[in-house]
Amino acid sequence: MTQMTRNELLTYCRNEYNAISDHPFKRLPDATAIRHANNRKWFGLVFQVPAAKLGLPETANIELLNLKIAPELNSLLQTQPGFLPAYHMSKEHWLSVQLAQFKTVNAIADLIDQSFQATR
Repeated sequence: MTQMTRNELLTYCRNEYNAISDHPFKRLPDATAIRHANNRKWFGLVFQVPAAKLGLPETANIELLNLKIAPELNSLLQTQPGFLPAYHMSKEHWLSVQLAQFKTVNAIADLIDQSFQATR
């Protein structure tokens, strides 16, 4: 199965939202914040976490995308494959998306848009 990559996600956000990205954490140089160009608020954060820290049986790192989502939708999505309670962020307002569980960015485009709108 082909899976979405970090580069595809970042390119999509740059093209669709004129988003900028940076690496805000010195201790986590692979973590990439996806930000609004005008107010610099992030609407996405891409990073890797050991699967064990997520309660998953795998041993590898899992690439996640944290998005800000309405609490009602968030609690519903957390019961679906590919979604987890947000790692290191508010579990009520943020959701972690496992990038490897989705083939294309289009599969989560509506969620990215909601996060973009919620952080304007």
